[in-house]
Amino acid sequence: MIRRTVLMAAAALTLGGCVNLIPQAEPAAVYRLSAPEPSGDFTTDQTIVSVGVPLTPRALSSDDIAISLERGELAFIEGAKWIAPVPRLMQDLIVESIDAFEVDLAAARPEDGVEAEYEINTEVRAFEAVYRNGEDAAPTAVIRMRVRLVRLDGRRLIGVYAAGAQAQAMDNRIGEIVAAYDAAAQETAAEIASWASARIEADQAELATMAAEEEAAG
Repeated sequence: MIRRTVLMAAAALTLGGCVNLIPQAEPAAVYRLSAPEPSGDFTTDQTIVSVGVPLTPRALSSDDIAISLERGELAFIEGAKWIAPVPRLMQDLIVESIDAFEVDLAAARPEDGVEAEYEINTEVRAFEAVYRNGEDAAPTAVIRMRVRLVRLDGRRLIGVYAAGAQAQAMDNRIGEIVAAYDAAAQETAAEIASWASARIEADQAELATMAAEEEAAG
């Protein structure tokens, strides 16, 4: 059944070798994004960063796997689901990327109750497989996110960034589409982690300089 709004249409589709509109009675297959290996190196010198759940458009906020067709039509693959809603998938992947790649940072979620020094807030702008060459061709997974970094002492905004990645599916089949999603999501999360680490390092250097100047002046 097709559900239409002013801005887009949402449809339930099935992907096998190609897209079709035939509903399937089989149970939904569940897919996950792969996670980078954590470094395992936690020290008390690490800066704690809180990573919130991304703000996400309602059409992309469920566990449905989205594809973008012609004329601005957004659809969802029948018989396939993410293991968790998209916002939670990306929150987890950003946390895991910080833990894996940024040795000076330690990531936490707001519900952990940990006192953090910085906060990463994100918005999902796109999370879909785009059919640019017709419904029979392999699509491209496209992820775009807006990132804000806040120093919690004084609630100071210290950076805004646009992150994202694209990955071409090798075939027009669900397994290959998920693999493309996975590659784009991994790149996007690693980019966010790297940018946040660089901004925090710069902010802390600036704070140290200001403290030294104040001490010298006093």
